[in-house]
Amino acid sequence: MAKRRFYRYPLYLLTRLGAGILLILPRDWALALARGAGHLSFELVSRQRTKILENLKLAYGDTKTPGEQETIGRRVMGHMLQTAVDFLRFARLSREKADSFVETGEAYSVCKDILQEGKGLIIMTAHVGNWELLAGILGLQGFRGGVVGRRIYYEPYNRWIVGLRASVGVQTIYQDEAVRKIHKHLKAGEIVGLLPDQDRDRVRGIFADFFGVPAFTTVAPVKIAMAAEAPILPAFMVRMPGNRYKLLLGDVLRPRVEHGDRQTSIRKYTEAWMKKFEEVIREYPDQWGWMHDRWKTASQTELKETVKRS
Repeated sequence: MAKRRFYRYPLYLLTRLGAGILLILPRDWALALARGAGHLSFELVSRQRTKILENLKLAYGDTKTPGEQETIGRRVMGHMLQTAVDFLRFARLSREKADSFVETGEAYSVCKDILQEGKGLIIMTAHVGNWELLAGILGLQGFRGGVVGRRIYYEPYNRWIVGLRASVGVQTIYQDEAVRKIHKHLKAGEIVGLLPDQDRDRVRGIFADFFGVPAFTTVAPVKIAMAAEAPILPAFMVRMPGNRYKLLLGDVLRPRVEHGDRQTSIRKYTEAWMKKFEEVIREYPDQWGWMHDRWKTASQTELKETVKRS
């Protein structure tokens, strides 16, 4: 443990040096380098490759051939590294630069109209496309609020990440202080960003269908929306050809207790946003983090039965 701590700071400095080099390069060059590194990582990092392919098999079964699944998997790591590159460039990102490679459609007017209701807005997205850029473009447009994220316990890294978000006007709300601060932002009529697509320990949830497999899913977003009477807007910043992005919006959800049945209502709205998440991930499968163990809480019996059916 002591040896690991000793290497933390040198590794941090090496990472900052690498990030500095990527900032010097033109954006297209840096993204091409990230794609190449991702392909190489897929070949060399066997643990991640195995997990990606296992999850793709679980999700798609025989509806995609092993070759098709491997093609998706090979692109996943390259996509994640490209996402990191664009995030690292936040310190130099302006509204004008973002507008040059991001297509937002009517997203800004939709958000403004919702915020005029005075209840704030919960924007929910998945680890698909570039979720940091989704928050960043809203911050650059002057929308106030924050995103809920993990606290990185090596403080230099934490300050770096939080500082990059702050450079485009996005506050970081740590998970251990989330509920109180989320309500504060919503009460102030601001936007809160949530990424609830992963299987997290120590959260209350339900098993919801995800690619035909029961996946343990947090109910916190719906419960918070109910308590604050705040609408939920599913939104996704997906990568398009030519190193461009497109902002996709789902239907606005307005969670409320229906027919006096709170638990059934919570399940209904949780399953609704999960369905939208799956729809987008199916359309852009190489842009989601398949290396995450999304079905880890599901019982082994359920998983085995699913594999048998596939």
